[in-house]
Amino acid sequence: MIELYRTVEAKKQYIRRMPDLEFSDAAAKNVPLVAVNSAKTYQTHMGFGGAFTESAAYVLAQAGDKIRDEVCRAYFSKDGLRYNLGRVSVHSNDFSLENYTYIRDHDDSLSSYDVSREEKWVFPLIERARGMAERELAFMVASWSAPYWMKTNGDMNYGGRLKKEYRDIWAEYCCKFVCELKKRGLNVKMMSVQNEPEAVQTWESCLVSAEEEAEYVKNHLYPALKKYGLDTEIYIWDHNRDRVARRAAVTLADKEVRDIVKGVAYHWYVSEESKNLSAVHEMFPEKHLLMTECCVELTAEGESSSAYVQHAERYGRNIINDFNNFSEGWLDWNLALDMKGGPNHVANYCEAPVMVDTEKKTYTVNPSFYYIGHFSRFIEPGAKRLKCVNDVNSGLYSLAYKNPDGRIVVVIQNEGWVTETAVCVDGKYVNVNLPGHSIVTLIIK
Repeated sequence: MIELYRTVEAKKQYIRRMPDLEFSDAAAKNVPLVAVNSAKTYQTHMGFGGAFTESAAYVLAQAGDKIRDEVCRAYFSKDGLRYNLGRVSVHSNDFSLENYTYIRDHDDSLSSYDVSREEKWVFPLIERARGMAERELAFMVASWSAPYWMKTNGDMNYGGRLKKEYRDIWAEYCCKFVCELKKRGLNVKMMSVQNEPEAVQTWESCLVSAEEEAEYVKNHLYPALKKYGLDTEIYIWDHNRDRVARRAAVTLADKEVRDIVKGVAYHWYVSEESKNLSAVHEMFPEKHLLMTECCVELTAEGESSSAYVQHAERYGRNIINDFNNFSEGWLDWNLALDMKGGPNHVANYCEAPVMVDTEKKTYTVNPSFYYIGHFSRFIEPGAKRLKCVNDVNSGLYSLAYKNPDGRIVVVIQNEGWVTETAVCVDGKYVNVNLPGHSIVTLIIK
């Protein structure tokens, strides 16, 4: 028996269970083919998740407990997207209400360290998500900027660099945040060195060269983790996939650094060149690859419904292409935002899968939410990617995994107007109805 789930935005059908299918002796003629070979396996799947930004937490708090709980259930429960990953910022980022840190100015001793601000919105949201989650959540922490007085430009925003004399202090600052999360029972599995280290942004940002990142990891961050007794894994880069291979080659040139670093984090902005991930895998096959941030930036209010479908297809296409090039997991950006795409303290408004009207106490679920669900609901952590190919120039994108329980999951996205495709799994065929601009998930037992 083959279970079939389908989303067709034009019909407002979202992850709908369709009639079960059976294998047949032959494929339908003159239709595109998707072929899966379950004997050929690749990377192990880590999971899906999103970011617990202050903006997301604030918006959901303003909407009230009922809406907050519904959204958490939709993302984390066994009946929702089944998220098992989360990303948390070390103090503020652009999706915070303002710049803020955890210490008083010029406190070199870190004696004033205080994360109580996160008790207002972020930590309560995390706790509600944990309460709804089917699985234990694993978290990644990331930093956007050190306090202004630790930086060469004297500002948390607009780039600048961390002053050399503050590298040890900043490393301990970040480790203390991990300790604060662990005190609250959170599994802080990963830490990235610096969010978007090659970007000068109008919001919290800090420039770090590949060589500086290697030196900081080896001589400051890793020793600080050991000092605090933390086994949190270190990920480098945490920036766009267009330069990921070049950056990894330079930062990991030092064998000692290579032995310390667990993985390479990346974002989807600027480029859809997923093959760059395969280049990293070829150079460093032992390193994990993890998507840690993606969203659609909003350039104007009132996006059309067709634009939101295109945004959803961007998610599906990028997930498929990245996973087919050795990515192991996917962390979306804000879990929720207001209807303007914020709050954002520098007006860098973006779309989230869930948009909340804080005045009306209602929320809207965008098509991207359901496209993510076609993967996150069915591909289990621990699944192995399988060899999966489809006819080129067909408008189709496809991937396949084998879950730990032996079930095979095949996801096919149709960005063209094909109405039917043939799926071949280990020599057995099934014909699948696939309307134009739709996505389907097959569960083969």
